[in-house]
Amino acid sequence: MGGKDNIASAAHCATRLRLVLRDESLIDKDALENVELVKGNFNNGGQFQIILGTGIVNNVYAEFIKMANITEMTKEELKKQAAKKMNPLQKLLKTLADVFVPILPALVLSGLLMGINNILTAQGMFVEGKSLVEAFPKIKDFAEMVNLFSNAGFTFLPVLIGFSAAKIFGGTPILGAVIGAIMIHPDLMNGYGYGQALLDGTVPFWNIFGLSVAKVGYQGTVLPVIASAFCLSFVEKKLRKIVPAMLDNIVTPLLSVLIAGAMTFLFIGPVMRGVGDAMTNAVMWLFFDLGSVGGLIYGVTYPLLVITGMHHSLVTAETQILANIGTLGGSPTFAVVAAANCAQGAAALAVMFRMKNDPKMRSLASASGISSLLGITEPAIFGVNLKLRYPFYGALIGGGIGAAYATLVKVLSVSQGPCGVIGVICIRPDCMLQFMVSMAIAIVSAFAATMVLGRVFGRKEKLSAGSRKPEPAGAEKVAKDIHTETEEKEEKVIFAPIQGNVIPREDIPDETFASGVLGDGVGIEPETGEVAAPFDGEISSVTETRHAIGITGPGGMEVLIHVGVDTVKMNGEGFAVLVSEGDKVRAGQKLMTFDISRIKAAGYSATSAVLLTNSDDYPSCNVVKTGKSKQMEKIIMVEQ
Repeated sequence: MGGKDNIASAAHCATRLRLVLRDESLIDKDALENVELVKGNFNNGGQFQIILGTGIVNNVYAEFIKMANITEMTKEELKKQAAKKMNPLQKLLKTLADVFVPILPALVLSGLLMGINNILTAQGMFVEGKSLVEAFPKIKDFAEMVNLFSNAGFTFLPVLIGFSAAKIFGGTPILGAVIGAIMIHPDLMNGYGYGQALLDGTVPFWNIFGLSVAKVGYQGTVLPVIASAFCLSFVEKKLRKIVPAMLDNIVTPLLSVLIAGAMTFLFIGPVMRGVGDAMTNAVMWLFFDLGSVGGLIYGVTYPLLVITGMHHSLVTAETQILANIGTLGGSPTFAVVAAANCAQGAAALAVMFRMKNDPKMRSLASASGISSLLGITEPAIFGVNLKLRYPFYGALIGGGIGAAYATLVKVLSVSQGPCGVIGVICIRPDCMLQFMVSMAIAIVSAFAATMVLGRVFGRKEKLSAGSRKPEPAGAEKVAKDIHTETEEKEEKVIFAPIQGNVIPREDIPDETFASGVLGDGVGIEPETGEVAAPFDGEISSVTETRHAIGITGPGGMEVLIHVGVDTVKMNGEGFAVLVSEGDKVRAGQKLMTFDISRIKAAGYSATSAVLLTNSDDYPSCNVVKTGKSKQMEKIIMVEQ
């Protein structure tokens, strides 16, 4: 890590050592990657994260802080420390990402409903010369209902953004929602007609103390609402410090909304509307004026932005384009991003075919390659492609070609969603076939380019550390072989620790868990907030934030039960652990309780991971049950 003087601060979650370093160029990544227990590393939000796994990370952390001579730190403290390293642009982009992440499910839902409506109303898609509604008039009202549902998220988008932004900026979320509602009040002129009204000279105005203030709403906008929520939060926090406690609940909300609302229509709204329109116009110019060249540029640039974390800034323009989908017909960016992601996956899969003598890299390349094809690229980019370099170049080539084709044939999306092959569900019905063609072009091009670049520039790859074990010599090898051949196969059982819907590991909404880098297993969408021991064993680890437990069981099985995604950020709120490290437990014994509604209210997924973290030590780890499952129902069989 560059010596103890290079360590600014450190913390850990259930699986990762999280470091803030003074100079990341001092890291010896080759040495780090050759440590057998290290399963991967990446930089995110100013933190350098080393993936170690449950039961390991806490021990490494305890020794690490002694060696580095630093004090223990909570995850929130580390987050604040990491933010200090960011430049103003990085901080802005991180803020935009934090605002949009909680409301993405609503936008995806609205877009998918819009896609269903398009399928029902598209001319000639299923019946020649007619839409499904025209061919089957009885579904007309159903189609209208779906259309109404699909529009709701975008119609009231400023309310959703106002709520989320106020929460991020430290204000009262419900007051942020009020500001958003004020900005789309029906008494205002609809913002969609503002451009034409400006040309016609029919814009209505208020006369406020001699100032002419446009009486226009902000439907379909993003930046004005975020800026207004920031203003609201700033004013509210200042007022909380000076208003007497007995008047705080009355005076503070009143003045906060009044001041922020006035500032919105006087200054913030008009200025930020112009900035937002400029961003949208820049994206549209890139695609519709430059055509396939613009798509090529975007497709090659996107993975570079992912490396720096700046790709989150694209969410703002994408959201505003989708909010104006009726005018624009759809967003051209989705297909381009999907092509770039699929290309990263194809490059990783090419590495799997090339590195036949490296089981560790082959395993990582196959898992991360499939993950990228489904839209989650970080494991492939950081774990495989950037590490070897030439696969990353091959992915840029393939992604650029696929993106150029998608732009050339004008593939448009109607919603946000998984930017991979399965993203076809987010595409306009008349563009779905060309979307799949674009993905095929990106995948084939990236795979071929990676194979060629590997032969030309790739050195003969060495085995990853720990992937080749020393062969026993002489009589020891003979005895080992005989024992292996005669040893009876035995299977160990992992029972469901949580009642709920069991899903494949690949569907867990966290790229580290889904990629398999921490081991094989399943996800569980919980129905009850209780965790039980999945077998007789010993508690090997309990996180400080009480959201994850490690347990060692029969045959040395090491299982991680991680409740929720990113729930480390809740700092233990809503979780209660009933055991301690070193406790012996029986199968079915209650280990933890958690509040599902509280997790969701905090903006996190309650989907929990049940992973055999040392699955590489066993011949097979077979999921025997998916779907609805009772607690302590058999879900995984491990061959001993």
